[in-house]
Amino acid sequence: MTTHRNNVLSFPTVAQPNIEGAFRDFLHDQKDRLKPRTLRRYEEVIELFRHCLNGYGVQDLDVAADVALYQRLYNHRELEFCAIFGPDKILKNLPTFLNYFIIRKVMASEELLRAAGTVSKKLALWLAEHGYVDENEVNAAATLASEAARELPAAERLARLLYDYAQSHAPRYWTDELDDYFAVEQIEPGKLVLLPMGTDAGMIEVKVPLDISAHCKVGWHINLLLGKTRHGWRILETGNVYPKEL
Repeated sequence: MTTHRNNVLSFPTVAQPNIEGAFRDFLHDQKDRLKPRTLRRYEEVIELFRHCLNGYGVQDLDVAADVALYQRLYNHRELEFCAIFGPDKILKNLPTFLNYFIIRKVMASEELLRAAGTVSKKLALWLAEHGYVDENEVNAAATLASEAARELPAAERLARLLYDYAQSHAPRYWTDELDDYFAVEQIEPGKLVLLPMGTDAGMIEVKVPLDISAHCKVGWHINLLLGKTRHGWRILETGNVYPKEL
């Protein structure tokens, strides 16, 4: 009598540890060295990073097997990215978190933006200490995070300066309007030379207070509504400021 062995296909399983577990362990390890207020800020940044990974992490998967695993577990078990994959996927998504998510999807204060860079660097070093990432990856991540801790709050500060200026110095009359994202091409004391990103209007000079021109940086992008007056282009309304990609 011949016995036939059933061929059973095992259902794909999640990583052990997964990103959720790594985040919990990281925050647990910070408790003894951080004051409660600082720990709450760490928890806030990690929660935002979790949302970023769950929402956008799949876009950075570059291995077909990983994509298939995600689709199967997400569709059949409703598991999120951070529940499926291991901590080796964390730093690969750090540029998305710092260059996109935290500045375009979150209404973040200067303090939170600074913390996003600081906590990301601490997380990168912690991942290296626990053998989850290699030296080259952690060095690149630490450099990115350090730049973010400087650049992100600085861009938010400029956005606030521009808003305050527009609220108190908008012109009464103008003959034309231009609503666009502008790249900062050149900076002079009291003047910004801007290039519209969505039109072919060419370079535009805009007079600004000295504190704004001193705080601005070439390569940053600024969302502005400009009005054309007899004295040149003036700022009517302002939106976000995005630092040069880190």
